[in-house]
Amino acid sequence: MTTEVAARATEPTELVLDPFAYQPGIASKIKGLGGHAAGHDPDYVLHTPYVEVAEGPAQFSVRFRGLTAKKGTLVLRVHMLGREEGARARLANAERIALNRLIQHGSEATIRFEGFHNVTVALYAAIAGDTDAEAEDVAVTLDRPADPGRRKAVAAEAKSTAFGTDRLKPSAHLTSTAIPSIADPVSQIATAPQLVGPVAEDWLARVRMQDSPLAARWRAIYTLQSLRRYGMLEPGARGLGFERTPSGVPGAVAGFGASALVAFPDDGPVRDEASFLERVRRRATCDQAAFLRNVSVRLASWTNIADDLVNYDFVWSSGACEQLGSIQRGTDFLQEVMGCLRPGGLAVHTMAYDLESSAGQLHPDSAVPGQQEVERMSLVLISRGHEVAQFKVNAPNHISSGRADMPGASVVGLIVRKARLPD
Repeated sequence: MTTEVAARATEPTELVLDPFAYQPGIASKIKGLGGHAAGHDPDYVLHTPYVEVAEGPAQFSVRFRGLTAKKGTLVLRVHMLGREEGARARLANAERIALNRLIQHGSEATIRFEGFHNVTVALYAAIAGDTDAEAEDVAVTLDRPADPGRRKAVAAEAKSTAFGTDRLKPSAHLTSTAIPSIADPVSQIATAPQLVGPVAEDWLARVRMQDSPLAARWRAIYTLQSLRRYGMLEPGARGLGFERTPSGVPGAVAGFGASALVAFPDDGPVRDEASFLERVRRRATCDQAAFLRNVSVRLASWTNIADDLVNYDFVWSSGACEQLGSIQRGTDFLQEVMGCLRPGGLAVHTMAYDLESSAGQLHPDSAVPGQQEVERMSLVLISRGHEVAQFKVNAPNHISSGRADMPGASVVGLIVRKARLPD
């Protein structure tokens, strides 16, 4: 997985496809399009050829010219087909839009999906119900097609995680004023009561962080409880962490039989991986054999994530916005790190949080988001098809982030489930 910025610099940004290549000569249900022969599907509009797409978020765009219609609904479906022998096509995504509404939107529609290595995709379109639709022409383009000359050391697989099948709790509202709980975590602000009770005590016994600031302890406890609550701390699960300062999270993960690779930023003063590994080991309470078997460290870029950091069941990060220097770069990181996950995988992020901010009051170069910025981050991820746990904004007795430059800052956690593959 590479960042989308890097991917777009090396891959074609758009591929024009023949809308009728899969069924040449067959007449479309939209009068004036396709061929003249009758097909077996009375609702058929178009079907592109199967093509390979770059790993990560992608989309098809359909643009009709001269479209007229008073009735009928356009159905768009993305079909995914593996290259292995005997593979069967499966549905990756589907969208429906009334034709009269489509015309009001410029006769153009898009449908998003996730691309994977060694998997091809095609766009199929049909019209449900009776229609009087006519059009002069139609164009279909694919955003982010694969570059056949580009090969990666390790490829993202079109295989869902086997862990943590529970969905994030659905909610009609992105935010809530309910009191946050560490036992049943969602996206929430760090508060002192969350560090009291059996759940917190259990985790504090599994991490050697009693000498750490309250904010650091909360980050570790929140991360680990979120991973356990959503089923990721199981033997065989693979985790990837982005930490600036070694914590007790990797050792605790190893104690459950899961593996943890910790990616420390490669632009810090310490550039010795062995030193980082030893500092992580000091925070671990699991036995030495389990630690050596399951924990590894790496110096890595957080802005240009390495190609081989893919196919993980869960990821976590601590302080992405602070490390990357701006809210926008932090938002970009949250999006890009989803490419490290298998479909259905879980991401748990903790970052400094400005309790006192409101719209327009943040400095343009601020690296600390407030409520509206966290909501925007969540909406960006939701727009990509991912699930984001409801954000509980109530913060009685909040924990300070410890930032000397921002006494009013606390810490916030964000839980994201990557878009799943259709059944």
